[in-house]
Amino acid sequence: MRGLVALAAAHYTAVIGFRVDVALAAVAAGLSPASIGLVLSTFALVPMLLAVRGGQLLDRIGVRTPMIAGSALAAAGAALCAALPHPAVLALATGLAGLGTMGFHLGMQHCAGEFGGPARRTANFNLLTMSFSISGLLGPTITGLVIDHAGHRPAFGLSMALLLVVLIGVRRFDFDRHLSPAAPARAPDEATEADAGSRAAAAFALLGAPHLRRLLIASLLASASWDVYQFVLPLHAGTIGLSATSVGVAIAAFSAGSLSVRLLLPTLLAHARPARWMQTALAVCVLAYAAAPLAGTLGPLLVLSFLIGTGPGIAQPLLMAALHHASPPGRAGEAAGLRMTLLAATQLALPIGLGLIAGVLGTAALFWLYAGVAASIGIALARAERR
Repeated sequence: MRGLVALAAAHYTAVIGFRVDVALAAVAAGLSPASIGLVLSTFALVPMLLAVRGGQLLDRIGVRTPMIAGSALAAAGAALCAALPHPAVLALATGLAGLGTMGFHLGMQHCAGEFGGPARRTANFNLLTMSFSISGLLGPTITGLVIDHAGHRPAFGLSMALLLVVLIGVRRFDFDRHLSPAAPARAPDEATEADAGSRAAAAFALLGAPHLRRLLIASLLASASWDVYQFVLPLHAGTIGLSATSVGVAIAAFSAGSLSVRLLLPTLLAHARPARWMQTALAVCVLAYAAAPLAGTLGPLLVLSFLIGTGPGIAQPLLMAALHHASPPGRAGEAAGLRMTLLAATQLALPIGLGLIAGVLGTAALFWLYAGVAASIGIALARAERR
């Protein structure tokens, strides 16, 4: 699992760096916040439409092909931007990268749930989410440095090269040796000839299970904190005059907070229940979000970024493991696809909505809006779970 997680870290480093580069290239091109939101939203458009079908396909054919195709598509998107960083090309390439990341991530999430059986599941998901944190630490920092010293095109080229290395690694990885014999990814699907609309409806019927529905909502809330921050921070940094390198370092501080708590997660879980730590992390995240607009220099912004990162740092590995465990037998990929569809829908709506709000109310309102929504949803979920 560790070798595969290393490949995942490389893939996500490239993709996160690519998205930061797209946002900063759009800002440099003079696009409005609403237009930047439209460009970034294409990352989620195709996954929103195809993630459930992709999860169902993965349950039938296994993880290798989707992961190889995913790395290839993401590399193609980065190559397009390196060749011509025009706003229209940025939007098209971001859509390709989103589709590719969908395939790669669905495969990785399935592997984390299956490698080593249920006894290793939480540890695997913790390793996987550590790769998110490491990539979030490296991607923005390296990209910011390359942009400041060489420009946007070399930064896109670096993302492309790293994704090609991942593609080669995935092609050579021995999935059969690590997946258990009973892994659903290798099991035949008796419903392969069923109507596609019926399969999609059956996937969304999973939302009828209250516990699974609450897990999905909580998972979306944790993931959205990263997507909101990655969009809002470059806009806020532009208003206070930070360089591309400073923006990258500030985004990396978010991932450093996530990585720190994930390294401590086994120790934390030995002293309190997961729900208690998730509630504490959410409270810290909400308070730091509310204070972020008041940060006028890099130092305070780094501290707040670190604190904001602790929320998804604790929540994501626990929620992903619980979601895999709560999925019906043989439908783990489908449940993961449903999660990605809902996540992609939020990733599609958030940049557009946030861009429109920023144009009217300013970036500070975006921080406060997310803090209020996250606090309200978190309280409602906690009450429902207690009942």
